[in-house]
Amino acid sequence: MSGPALGRAVRSGMAWSILESWGVQLLQFLTFLVIARYVDATMLGIVAMALLVGQWFQMIILSGISASLVSKGTADADLDDTAFWISAAAGALLLIATFLLADWVERTAAHQGLGMVLRWLSVANFLGALNVVPQAWLTRALLMRPLATRSTISTLVGGLVGIALAVAGYGVMALVAQNLAVAVIGTIILWAACPMRPRLRFSREKARGVLFYGRHVGVTGAANFFNANADIMVIGLALGGAATGIYTVGKRALLAANLMLARALSRVALPVFSQLKGDPPRLAKAFLKIVSATSSITTPAFVGLAIISDEFIFLLFGPRWAAAADVMRYLSLFGALQAIGIYNQSLMLAMGKPQWQTWLAGIYALVNIVTFFFAVEYGMAAVAAAFTARAYILYPLSVWPVVVLLPLGWRDYWKALGPSVVASVVMAVFLWGFRFALAGQAPIPMLLSTVIAGAAVYMVVLGLVGRTIVIDMFHFARAGGKRVSSTS
Repeated sequence: MSGPALGRAVRSGMAWSILESWGVQLLQFLTFLVIARYVDATMLGIVAMALLVGQWFQMIILSGISASLVSKGTADADLDDTAFWISAAAGALLLIATFLLADWVERTAAHQGLGMVLRWLSVANFLGALNVVPQAWLTRALLMRPLATRSTISTLVGGLVGIALAVAGYGVMALVAQNLAVAVIGTIILWAACPMRPRLRFSREKARGVLFYGRHVGVTGAANFFNANADIMVIGLALGGAATGIYTVGKRALLAANLMLARALSRVALPVFSQLKGDPPRLAKAFLKIVSATSSITTPAFVGLAIISDEFIFLLFGPRWAAAADVMRYLSLFGALQAIGIYNQSLMLAMGKPQWQTWLAGIYALVNIVTFFFAVEYGMAAVAAAFTARAYILYPLSVWPVVVLLPLGWRDYWKALGPSVVASVVMAVFLWGFRFALAGQAPIPMLLSTVIAGAAVYMVVLGLVGRTIVIDMFHFARAGGKRVSSTS
């Protein structure tokens, strides 16, 4: 793809990804807010633990298949057919295994009702396996509009189903039905939008390629799974379903913000990096620009969330979820780092070095698990704090592959982050004194004044120390808006 054509495709893809992420996450978060007022912490905890099976399947099995297709960069019908049958077979095996082992898992975890939830959600996991190839096909072609449409409509329908059942008093089944509705509607829309149809063909050579590439991504996914979910697993086993539910509320707020602010920008990273890997100087320039742009948006947002966590949880979830505020505060600081770290992993995959990410993820997972077992004795907030501390201490290990694979140095990387980090620190210091002066204010005035004052201070400081970043953001927003309008 030529330079101008690629630029237009990237702007269009990023713009549609941003619209999708904001729309979908807003719908999901509003649904979660409503349902959380009708179900108790134990129910939320049980569903959170059951959803771990689907996340495990996605991160360990399906992500490797998807990455092998997207990183190819060009269409390959035989590869797509082979990958579809591999993913379908994996989904069927998981479905059968879940039905057979669900009761044993329930007895082992000592959470009544977990087996029933696992069986129902296994249907959604199987549909997810069927969707891997068409989703990868559209992503590889940078056709983000149908993906955005699919996610938005399925999320809306699932949310309406979940809310209706929660209000009617169906408890945990409201959460189960919500996830099933999203999976079914999403599958129908995705296959209607994607022109690719699997044929009864299977290439052993292509299968070896998928499995060879996917094994590194899968091992990395396993480590990433424990990185992302070991906290919930440890809390669920050590502190019970109610504590898991409270922790999930704090973590869910971070997840919504992360997907809205960071994943939208990073979604097109792998296909773009894959197409530019033959031109290292151009790839290095694009990498630094996208990292800088992401950090300028996500860093102040996550720092701000950490500051307003008490008012955020109180106003949106109610006083009975107040204990989730400390969890959200620590994990928000982790989110600021995670938002830019996503690009390091995408670069390694695009450059054909998935094994590097495997080693890094393995180190993170081991440190996490050991740390959490010591921290859980001191409660949920201690686990969240340990999670965040580990991320910051070991983050330079994630940057090392970037400076090895691209013609840039450590100073170039930190220079790209400098303006947004400096502006965010100044904002945080100002807000600490600002909120101290307003101590005793009601939650709503405190929240609104903090957000307004923080945004104003951040933009002023960023304009002083990173004027070019502000200009680039303005140009991207204008170009992306025009592109979306022209394709709508």
